[in-house]
Amino acid sequence: MSTPSPASDRPRVYLAGPDVFLPDALEVGEAKKRVCEEHGLVGVFPLDGPYERLAGLTGHHAGLVAFDICVELMNSCDLGIANMTPFRGPSMDIGTAVEMGYLYAQGKPVFGYTNSSHSYRDRVAPDGVMVEPFDLCDNLMAPGTVHRSTGILPVQPPTHDEPPPIGALHVFTECVRHAAAHLARA
Repeated sequence: MSTPSPASDRPRVYLAGPDVFLPDALEVGEAKKRVCEEHGLVGVFPLDGPYERLAGLTGHHAGLVAFDICVELMNSCDLGIANMTPFRGPSMDIGTAVEMGYLYAQGKPVFGYTNSSHSYRDRVAPDGVMVEPFDLCDNLMAPGTVHRSTGILPVQPPTHDEPPPIGALHVFTECVRHAAAHLARA
């Protein structure tokens, strides 16, 4: 068995997603970082930042410092993997979408996955306003970012059961495997 290379020699991956809002967010983040480690990557969970900088701050001041910390973490990474599973509605987390756009604009590879097998159009309740007809997992700008960056966007296979929870690792692990293989080819 070979010794893993030092973390400084391995690509750093920003783990974007609504997982940070889960009651067990730290445990989910650690599990995701272990999956990354198994595939030769260093996972960087958004809660890994220096949040002690928020001490004494409140309201929008604290929010803007938290934003700065996330940007610093993304800047320290070589690529991003985004959890595009619907969150608090029919669409993915808006913060994750912003992070995907930021990484894409920086020229960093963006990978994505979703634990929902239903298209965005199928999840949106009819309300008299046109819903884009593209049969994508979310608004075209989010999956478009992934497809134009890396083309890697695993989707939970259709089931008759409830979709896996946001923090489920099956499709995430598949995405990490694809990201590691993509980087090895690059």
